Amino acid sequence: MFVNEILFDNTKRAAYFLWEYTRIDNTLRLWYCAEDIACFLEQSNILSLSQLEPIINLDTADPGYIQFVRHIAYRIYIYTGNSNAVLNWFTAEHLLENGEWRQALICMAVFYNTQKSVAGGLSGIHCGEVKNFYATGRH
Repeated sequence: MFVNEILFDNTKRAAYFLWEYTRIDNTLRLWYCAEDIACFLEQSNILSLSQLEPIINLDTADPGYIQFVRHIAYRIYIYTGNSNAVLNWFTAEHLLENGEWRQALICMAVFYNTQKSVAGGLSGIHCGEVKNFYATGRH
């Protein structure tokens, strides 16, 4: 499997679950959302399930848990346009319970991490915000 196929397949899987849980019909926006969430994980240096699981297993009142879920819910809001903060929060929590979704995002984050210093390594990214993040060297 080619490197960009790995990114494509995992992004497709993550975007599919975003669609399944939000029922937003704009597939491109869901694709961008998946890319942005994976970028957030990569920025946060969450590159394995063993790094992600302690965060999502925190008590729901723990500030670390709240901050993490807030980042996911915010991205859901930005890309779906759904202004219902409570629904976005519960959607984020529901998605984080999905092991297949978590695995796809981790694979994407690892891909971003390993390819960000390779010329053209991130050419498979479509989201303008994510492209700009890596292009400006903020990583």
